[in-house]
Amino acid sequence: MTKKDENYPKPSLAQQDALKRLDQVEEEKKKPYKKKKEPVSFRSIIMTLLLILILGLMIGNFFIR
Repeated sequence: MTKKDENYPKPSLAQQDALKRLDQVEEEKKKPYKKKKEPVSFRSIIMTLLLILILGLMIGNFFIR
């Protein structure tokens, strides 16, 4: 412990509880703004592959002609 810490009394149980609750409230307020990780769906993989296939065919036809 440093001398600075010795000058301040330890927080009471009420203060500790209030600080804990304040941390919980702050975390709850941040929750809507956090980006949620969504699993990659099978449908999005198929659509991406289909897009790549179509673009490949279009570019291929452009150079073949």
